[in-house]
Amino acid sequence: MALKVDYVAKEAAINLRRNLTLTFATVITVAIALTLVGASLLMRQGVKRSNVKFHGDIQTIVYMNPDASQDQIDAVKRALDESPHLKGSRYLNKDEAYKEFLEVFYNEPDIQKSLTQQEVPTSYKLQFKDASAEVVSSLQDQFSKLPGVYRVIAPTDQVKKQEDSFAKLSTFSLVFAGIVGAVSLILIVNSIRIAMFARRREIEVMKLVGATNWFIRVPFMAEGLVQGIIGAFMGIGIVAAVRNWMLPTLVSGGGIWTDFHVDVSDVRGTAIVLLIGGAFVGIIGSAVAATRFLDV
Repeated sequence: MALKVDYVAKEAAINLRRNLTLTFATVITVAIALTLVGASLLMRQGVKRSNVKFHGDIQTIVYMNPDASQDQIDAVKRALDESPHLKGSRYLNKDEAYKEFLEVFYNEPDIQKSLTQQEVPTSYKLQFKDASAEVVSSLQDQFSKLPGVYRVIAPTDQVKKQEDSFAKLSTFSLVFAGIVGAVSLILIVNSIRIAMFARRREIEVMKLVGATNWFIRVPFMAEGLVQGIIGAFMGIGIVAAVRNWMLPTLVSGGGIWTDFHVDVSDVRGTAIVLLIGGAFVGIIGSAVAATRFLDV
């Protein structure tokens, strides 16, 4: 028997109407699972763009020895220029370094008097393209070993703390999404099995007149597909709402969310993933249920 689109759509609609309560529960569960997956994916994107302390200003400072030669200073400059992780660097000579020293300790005259202009080390202030904890730590170790370098100050701990915090949140979201996703599959399987049991006489008649298992199975798979896609759209809506309304509040609250940023393009990409995920869950769940019923 040949399948027609209108037949599949009609049969799927009938099944959805017959089990409204179970269909609603299934869609909501799928939506919750996909919302958690979407939130985790956006969190990972946001972490890539999120700014650690000093972002856009000072990320790391390379202090030179007060008696460092010009050749050593130039060698450090060349190494900084060659680093693919740095966006730029700014060199503070003796005058600029001493002026900044006085500004930092403007209310502590004893400290201001502790160093003369010649004793204040010159320095390079660095800005990163990639401010991951691994990169910051690696560059800190690299430049600390260069001749003429006194010390490298880097916010490694702040970066690591931020990354760890978001990693825990992301992992929790994915684990919880996996659990809820498994529940979604179970609900879809049960929903399809109930629909098939309610129409078991029709299915038996269809088999007697020569209908193949695929002819019987496809309308029920379409039902699961619809449930998954509706759940995905709901999940996408929730994720977009969180991004547009809740994220600004979190960012304004400071803490690890300071400068956390997610683009509209990230939401679009995540929406595609959620649609594919919803369709996959719906089709797989319904296919398993239909196959098990027909094999009995």
